Amino acid sequence: EQLHKKTGQSFLNGAIILGAGTMAVKLIGVFFKIPLERMLNGIGYSYFSTAYDLFTPIYALSVSGFPVAVSKLVSENLALGRYRDVRRIRRISMLMFMLIGVIGSLAMFFGAGIFVKSVNNPSAYLAVAVMSPALFFGCMSAAFRGYYQGFQDMKPTAVSQITEAFAKLAAGLSLCYLAGRWGLSVYEKTGAVFGTAAATLEEAQLAVLPYSAAGAVAGVTLSTLAGFAYISIRYHVKGDSLTKQELLSSPVPMRKRAIGKKIIAIAVPVCLSTLVANITTIIDLTSLMNRMAAAVKQNLDAILRMYDGLIPVLQSPSEIPAYLYGAYTGMAIPLYNLVPTITTTIGVSILPAVSAAWAENNRPLVNKNIETVLRLTSMIAIPAGLSLAVLAKPILFLLYSSAERIAIVAPMLRLLGIAVIFVALTTPSNSMLNAIGRVDIPVKIMLIGSALKLAVNYTVVSIPHINIQGAPFGTILCYLFIAVSSIITLCKITQVKISFYQTFLKPFLCAAVCAGTAYASFGFISRMIAKPFSKTATVLSIIIAGSVYAISLMLSNTIKKSDILMLPNGEKIVKILEKLSVLR
Repeated sequence: EQLHKKTGQSFLNGAIILGAGTMAVKLIGVFFKIPLERMLNGIGYSYFSTAYDLFTPIYALSVSGFPVAVSKLVSENLALGRYRDVRRIRRISMLMFMLIGVIGSLAMFFGAGIFVKSVNNPSAYLAVAVMSPALFFGCMSAAFRGYYQGFQDMKPTAVSQITEAFAKLAAGLSLCYLAGRWGLSVYEKTGAVFGTAAATLEEAQLAVLPYSAAGAVAGVTLSTLAGFAYISIRYHVKGDSLTKQELLSSPVPMRKRAIGKKIIAIAVPVCLSTLVANITTIIDLTSLMNRMAAAVKQNLDAILRMYDGLIPVLQSPSEIPAYLYGAYTGMAIPLYNLVPTITTTIGVSILPAVSAAWAENNRPLVNKNIETVLRLTSMIAIPAGLSLAVLAKPILFLLYSSAERIAIVAPMLRLLGIAVIFVALTTPSNSMLNAIGRVDIPVKIMLIGSALKLAVNYTVVSIPHINIQGAPFGTILCYLFIAVSSIITLCKITQVKISFYQTFLKPFLCAAVCAGTAYASFGFISRMIAKPFSKTATVLSIIIAGSVYAISLMLSNTIKKSDILMLPNGEKIVKILEKLSVLR
């Protein structure tokens, strides 16, 4: 209760703020990645993806455990009234983050050459090197974010993320375009692209792609600087909600060394868990192109027949893995990542609330929070995943223009729609395990899941007539195991008895109605306007399905009055819905 008084936010309110910020970031990201994918095409996007897919797990490793540790310790000390400890935690964590950021950036910069050779994509070197400073600025931002999240104040995190997204959009696209134009202008004058001879314009356009990708990556690096600048200035201007009186009346704080040991004790296992969680990205990055290269060597004709008319004329068959990987990561993965990114905000928001309740030994509140989180996550993840599966191709046509790459990616996106459900359930479950102090369990579970994914990638992707189309199967198997194991373990440790019917089955039935409505309405509208894969039909079918889903949630009492009361202006919303007889 003390924590709630300090912030005025319930965990759901915080999740809504962070979720709204995430949605805004993703929307801005659409305006970044769609034109970027068109500018770089499949091969150039593979260079960008190689840098970004390396940055993401290293960044997550660098900033995951320590923000969780900071958030957990801040929320616990707020609940116990130890306000001087809260301030000391912030100062110590800032020094730790600074050191981690420097080490991570240097490691990424000097290891870039070795890495791009190991993943069979040497042309991505410049992009990887340019990405390295982003680790430092990202770490510094994460220190402030973890601190504010411990107060259950998600606004600074949300605004800093939106600031990053706008900076990435403006700087990334501009620098990508300018690098490409500069390279081609040099070619027109010298017949070479930055020292690389090109016999034709087509060769020059391929030769300039590594520089264009590096320009886009430079925009990402500048965006992390912008996010850090915002949240740093905000803290120094507004500070936190602690008063001088609270600080003076607070007990003597723990010694700096003791606090540092506590942060490390919590952070290291969480870092390992995050490393294992992101190892699926590393597995795809390091295995997909290598295993596809093996498939190309084994039976090139089978792959060319499979993608007849879908793969452009390339300089060498060795470029086929990069093209397919670029199409997969440039078109399918951003859509696949959207829903888990949103449900991650629930996990981030619930962690301090569960930590505080666990520290106060308030088991009824722990039980309520866990069941609510799992139910809300199911209500988001299941309809989104099923709808993405049934509308995979229409959604791709809504966002992208390349019919050839869409034909390659659509079957994979259908399978990833199923995987979305399990991925989205994983992060909140692991966050709650971290909150109750069992940070070791996610590591063990996710190691096994990652091994399953690696086994599928290694065996299936190298089969010529399957190749990259087999990648989603490993993702499904991996996260199905992780989600089920995490939830069962969480309930066993906390002795929470959740209702399977209320938490999972009712959201699934409503989601099935939603997905069925989406599929049927898209088909009907498309026939009415006599235009296949119409963008209008896609948008209208999503709106119709979303409306039907919302009504089915309320009529089936899947969403409860208590859930709505936790929202801003919840009482007014409840009164309106009760008057409409759609809420019981």
